[in-house]
Amino acid sequence: MLAAVGGCGSRSGLDGSAIDPVRSQLPSEPPPQPEAPTALAEPPVLDPQLTQRGCVDITHSYTSVPATVMLLIDQSASMNEGGFGTGTRWDVLREAIVEPERGLLAWLDQSASVGLMLYTSFDGFAGDQGCPVITRVDPGFGNVDKVRSVYLAEEPARGGDTPTGESIDEAARQLGKVDGAAPKYILLLTDGAPDTCAQPDPQWGLPQTIAAAQRAFAQGIRVHTVGVAEEINGAQLQALANAGSGKDPDLIYGRDPEAEQPLFARTDPQQLADQLKGIIGDVRSCTVDLGTSVEPDRALDGRLLLDGQTLANDARNGWTFLDDRTLLIHGSACAKILGDGQRLEVRFPCRNDFAPPR
Repeated sequence: MLAAVGGCGSRSGLDGSAIDPVRSQLPSEPPPQPEAPTALAEPPVLDPQLTQRGCVDITHSYTSVPATVMLLIDQSASMNEGGFGTGTRWDVLREAIVEPERGLLAWLDQSASVGLMLYTSFDGFAGDQGCPVITRVDPGFGNVDKVRSVYLAEEPARGGDTPTGESIDEAARQLGKVDGAAPKYILLLTDGAPDTCAQPDPQWGLPQTIAAAQRAFAQGIRVHTVGVAEEINGAQLQALANAGSGKDPDLIYGRDPEAEQPLFARTDPQQLADQLKGIIGDVRSCTVDLGTSVEPDRALDGRLLLDGQTLANDARNGWTFLDDRTLLIHGSACAKILGDGQRLEVRFPCRNDFAPPR
């Protein structure tokens, strides 16, 4: 099951819409505080000397049971800021998700149970609407039109805050109601530093957010976080990527082999849609998003294994580059993925952009 969480902003009504999403106003009093997170309050600093490019180490584990995906989207006020490609953060992200032909929802329609949660707050527990304030569509098969309609009716919340940790907890609680052993995911889409319901200002909610991602993972729910702002804090994004995958938040991608790659949203809606599709690995597809740029002339460096069998770099029954960030699987290999294939491994070695420090 995949849950997606999204950013800051004010909440608009759904006047005139036939769709009636669930709007949660959670208790105005703070719940019992969870145990202190294991992560340090100060995130690790990403060393620019350790920056590498062209690193790809992806494993897609397919299952015969369709995944459940919860889109958790930051609805805070800052999501309305422009300069993100050709539009605001909210508009670029929304187009990537709702576009009817090539958007994320169109791709998920027949292959996953999809839900939506837009989250914000208005002065946390001190406000009169409870915290977090959530607009929700419960996960279900064949409900992408409802998700699309609710999302299109909403805008960033004027004066809205970013209680990301509490919203991850609520998304995990909703996913916990879904029966079965199918994979469950939260896809968190946010543009900035989290705050908390207890302290909406300043935005010092990273430790609580890391702890919430760790709690979700302990329940069998993986949290994928995508930063929807070009200036988003990379160290915070790195810590959340690790925590959502059950790893030490202090690991750094490019230095520590087990670290998760922090994900920064692309500013072009179609490229962003393709990026989001690549993040959801349990959905069967013959298109593989690499998550980074790999020059096509490096085809001989690549190694693809499908259920333990090497796939050749050819357009008949192997793989080719669609562009420098995307691979296409062809012929019998594609048929295997769409049928009963279980595991696709994609690896390209790193290339360094620097001379190692002496």
